Amino acid sequence: MTDTTGERDRTAQAGGWFSAHGLVLRVVAFLTIALMPIGLIAIYQTAEFQRETLRRSELSLLALTAQAGAPVEQTIERAFGVAEALGVVIDELDDPTSCSSYLNRYIEGRRLYAMIGLVDSDGTMRCSSLAQPLDMRDTGIWKQMSVTPSTIVTLSQRPEIADEPVINVASPIEENGQFMGYVQLAIPQRRIAAPAGLIAAERRPIQLVTYNELGERLTLQNPDRPLETLLPEDFDLSSQTGLRPTATAGLSPDGERLVYAVTPLVTGAVFALGIWPASEGFASPLLPSLFPILMWAASLLVAYYAIHRLVIRHVRNLGRSMRRFGANRQLPAQASTGDMSRELREIEGEFVQMAGNILQDEARVEDQLRERGILLKEVHHRVKNNLQLISSIMSMQMRRTPDATTREILSRLQDRVLGLATIHRTLYESQDVGRVNAARLLREIVAQQSVASGAGTDLETKLDLEDLELLPDQAVPLSLLTSEALANALSNAAPGENGKPWVAVSLRREAEDMVCLEIANSAATENGDATTMRPRAQGLGTNLIQAFAAQLGGPSETRHELGVYKLSTRFPVREMQYDPQDY
Repeated sequence: MTDTTGERDRTAQAGGWFSAHGLVLRVVAFLTIALMPIGLIAIYQTAEFQRETLRRSELSLLALTAQAGAPVEQTIERAFGVAEALGVVIDELDDPTSCSSYLNRYIEGRRLYAMIGLVDSDGTMRCSSLAQPLDMRDTGIWKQMSVTPSTIVTLSQRPEIADEPVINVASPIEENGQFMGYVQLAIPQRRIAAPAGLIAAERRPIQLVTYNELGERLTLQNPDRPLETLLPEDFDLSSQTGLRPTATAGLSPDGERLVYAVTPLVTGAVFALGIWPASEGFASPLLPSLFPILMWAASLLVAYYAIHRLVIRHVRNLGRSMRRFGANRQLPAQASTGDMSRELREIEGEFVQMAGNILQDEARVEDQLRERGILLKEVHHRVKNNLQLISSIMSMQMRRTPDATTREILSRLQDRVLGLATIHRTLYESQDVGRVNAARLLREIVAQQSVASGAGTDLETKLDLEDLELLPDQAVPLSLLTSEALANALSNAAPGENGKPWVAVSLRREAEDMVCLEIANSAATENGDATTMRPRAQGLGTNLIQAFAAQLGGPSETRHELGVYKLSTRFPVREMQYDPQDY
């Protein structure tokens, strides 16, 4: 696939920057078409003063229309905000009862909505503020949503929702580009009808009607003036749904000359039509005022079509391919063809080639890591065997040595050797040779020391070990420190309150990167005062404990009070340092 893309790129590049497939030539061509109406404006320069007067009148009426429809706009915008917010959190309420209870509480807190519900992708409203589910498949909202999911505002009257006409606000819910349903809010029509008292009487329109993109009427400000008696015969609300506010002059069925100002309240969803008496400025011909609007619409349409067709949709597809590769290392099934420009095809080809190189590099690094892991495990296994062999030789030597002190020294040295062997055994048995489970390691050391000391069932062992992953550089001094301290604790453990000696080992994380190790044992007391601990091996163990604690990065502390002897140390957890030269 990469070779095919590269061949197409080289073929396109041979045509030069201004080839038929070049982005520059296409953008220039479309912008030329978009800017052509500017030249036509010169034809109407002689009517500049007339058009300016007409434009000011138009803007004034549009502003007044938007001001009169502001209450409807604010209510619908707020409903859309609520719908979008509920669309994010409502799927967390799996239980219909809990969902209905939540929506009922929300409605009671605002007292604006008659109903709020979530319609699933099968057309059933299971989660709503109502007491029972509703089948919405026969509604206009569902029919429109199932074809093209989009924000919808419409008027309806259903007894199961409310006893009066309601304005439905619906917002689709999509997940990864898939339609999952929509959130519907029902607002009583009487609560959002634009009140006439918000503006002065001399600045009120004859009639103000709000409607949706299909031309369906939502509110009517003056019910005493039927809309049919004010609109021209060829005036269709469904055709007055552009993104740009407009104002036109026309004759009502009664022959009265009126001005019809249309302004979007909620972009693409709700519009306001204000009907005003014709002013002196609007007595001029209509063409000078409509031409700038037509020019702007044509330029916008052509520019959008050009940018979307040549750039945006291809960039989006390429972005989706990059996200899929970043998520699951999935390359595009095939290279893009058709009308994609040469520049974008070059970008896509470079991306595919780069992605292939990344996959190859990752596979190579993975093989190297796997081989390194196998070699490290083999090294740890052989070191463990050698240490066990040394321990066996020391056992033979102890059996041949008559001096008890020498045997004790060799026994303690043997414990240290076996502690090292335990670390290496843990490393080669672990899935990650670069990390050691400290809890597992300490459990094995405690078990090994308990057997070596011959304590048996007379000793009570208390373990409180948190699973922590440590680097071998810290696991080795940690195990040796624990072995030394545990041997001292076992040899000095005295009967506790229950008559049995005990030893406790605790390992826990205290902060984000700090670990605390504590080894305690029951200590003898005389007349309520703690006795002095008997030192072992002339203080060598204590010196080793201090040295191992320094290697860990934290000092060691000892306390002897209330019949308990405790040794503790705190040290930070080190992170593995990555060196790119290793690979």
